[in-house]
Amino acid sequence: MRRTAYRRFVAGAATVAFTVSLAGCGNDDTSGSASEATTAEAASAAATESSAAAHGEDHGDDQLHLQDATIRAKAAADTPDGSDMTAIFGTVHNGSGEDVELVGFTTSLGDSAYEIHEVVDGTMRQKEGGVTIPAGGSHEFKPGGDHLMIMDYAPEIAAGDTVELTLQLADGSEVVIPDVAVRTMGAGHEEYGEDGDLQGHQHGTGENADHAEQTGHSGH
Repeated sequence: MRRTAYRRFVAGAATVAFTVSLAGCGNDDTSGSASEATTAEAASAAATESSAAAHGEDHGDDQLHLQDATIRAKAAADTPDGSDMTAIFGTVHNGSGEDVELVGFTTSLGDSAYEIHEVVDGTMRQKEGGVTIPAGGSHEFKPGGDHLMIMDYAPEIAAGDTVELTLQLADGSEVVIPDVAVRTMGAGHEEYGEDGDLQGHQHGTGENADHAEQTGHSGH
């Protein structure tokens, strides 16, 4: 998986190489050759790990990053199968020693409505107070559970595009997640409850999700 902590892998390789070199200083040529081989292998392994990480699906920084981030593709709202809303999924990992409060988010899509939602007994609703990601832990945003919802956005969000996501934390700081992939996903169905604020949304199960028509936003 890709991590932006690329320099951490490189630094680790340098440390391994330096340690092995010191260990070989007091030995004979055979020992020195073995040290050089070990150093080369360690550096190669670290470089491979760095390259693999750089091409994965992990986004964010060392302390807070989003794994397998996905935005569900949607057609424009003025088309027969279109919608003005969709959702973002993925797993947020907190690598710090303190709990982190995720209270909101924005995207590079611009002037849209953004809410953190939850699903309780098959009913979707706005999640009051945001989400706590425990120190050293994670929180999954998934179809049929908590998810990040984009609303009031009429244009198409096409599969194959990428969108920049910015996570907003309770302490006022932000974490930018670049290049979140837009993908086509299947659909299931869930509705809001008696308040009726956002009815007709559709969600999939597993890796699939959908959001259908929007009928109102009062109370959000």
